[in-house]
Amino acid sequence: MGIGKVNSLAVASLAKVSSLAKASINKIVSVTASFAAAFTDSISFDFDGSNDYMTGSSQLAAAGTMKTSGSVSVWVKLDSMSANGFIVHWAAEEGTDDQIILIWHNGSAVIRGNVKFGGTSNTVDSGSGLENDGNWHHVALTWLSGSKTSANNITRLYIDGSETNNDAIGNTWGAAEDPAYFTVGRNEIQDNSYFNGHINDLALFDDVLTAGEVSAIYNEGSPKDESDHSGLLAYYTMEAYSDGDTTLADDGSSGYNLTITNSTNIDSTDTP
Repeated sequence: MGIGKVNSLAVASLAKVSSLAKASINKIVSVTASFAAAFTDSISFDFDGSNDYMTGSSQLAAAGTMKTSGSVSVWVKLDSMSANGFIVHWAAEEGTDDQIILIWHNGSAVIRGNVKFGGTSNTVDSGSGLENDGNWHHVALTWLSGSKTSANNITRLYIDGSETNNDAIGNTWGAAEDPAYFTVGRNEIQDNSYFNGHINDLALFDDVLTAGEVSAIYNEGSPKDESDHSGLLAYYTMEAYSDGDTTLADDGSSGYNLTITNSTNIDSTDTP
């Protein structure tokens, strides 16, 4: 074989290798880009602590198994607080004996979960130092009541993927009716205790998240898509919001949209 022909074959082989390498790189870049585009997190809601809040329908309040078991997952960034600030709140139609509350408890300077069934409060607290620290925190509250295995009847609070507190639940939801109210950002019963700070990626589950599931949702501080998570009841990423909107779309499959009250530009670009 002549030297010219060898050189020609070598050049052709190198060109083919280069072409294959470029194709592989382009494919990798394309796949990486598709994963990156799969979940965007560019919008949170900035509650003013004065009168901003959101409400769900009675259908959402009563949906799933919340009066016996459930979970809340949410990202929060607290501003300076001068009073209690409700993050989420389920309540019965009448009275105060049956409620599920996730709140900034100002007197104790902690985030507190309170699963109050039949007039008995079962509370779980975070650690201190979360107020106005400039950081986003992932919060998860879980609860189970009415199990024949009493040791399973418990509420737990997780901050940034780790359990901070738990409390046994001895009672069950006492009201004859299902929960009637679901509210984000204020005390629905007393029309006060407005939340001051940012809220993002709120997810409601009608089952009890495990410690492993909470850790996976926290994802080392980087929110990710939970729309396909088992037990998901409603999901609010805030990404579809535009100034002037009076509703926040449910990004899950149930269509439980929330009504926004007292703000037409509640969105913020400050996200976890």
